Amino acid sequence: MTRDVRVWLVAIFLVLFVPSVVVAGPDEIPRLTFAQLVDSIRADSGLTETIKSYNGKEVAIQGFIVPSGPPDLSFFLLSRVSALGNYCCEAPVGQDETVYVFAEKEVKITYDPLRIFKIVGVFEAGMRSDATNGPSLFRVRNARVEEALGAQIFKVGEIPAPASKQ
Repeated sequence: MTRDVRVWLVAIFLVLFVPSVVVAGPDEIPRLTFAQLVDSIRADSGLTETIKSYNGKEVAIQGFIVPSGPPDLSFFLLSRVSALGNYCCEAPVGQDETVYVFAEKEVKITYDPLRIFKIVGVFEAGMRSDATNGPSLFRVRNARVEEALGAQIFKVGEIPAPASKQ
């Protein structure tokens, strides 16, 4: 095996396996997923201590924007599925699949229901209700919004390749 091949194999290994084991350092913003939010709800509808531990801390989460307020997107919902429901004909069905996002200022993005966005802001967990937006289980305040370039919607291998015609 040549040196170049070994270097490429090591590089591929590092790209594929190391990011899944690296834990966020003290200066890194932890990334939450909708799977974590769904798993955080116990049978009695209480939140796990792990999710509660993120209260008041800055986190990052990725999802689809669902406009539900002012046109400047100073408030919107972040969902694990598109507002168009194009992914397996789904629509967000529960509080565990929706995060209320309150932007720190007017959002300067072009809304696209098929793009994934990264939200970074102060996380709040626990049922709250307000007169304007209704009840919410998860919220992100003082949020910064950016397009999540390169974010994957599906896992590799999730969509079967078309069968070849013989």
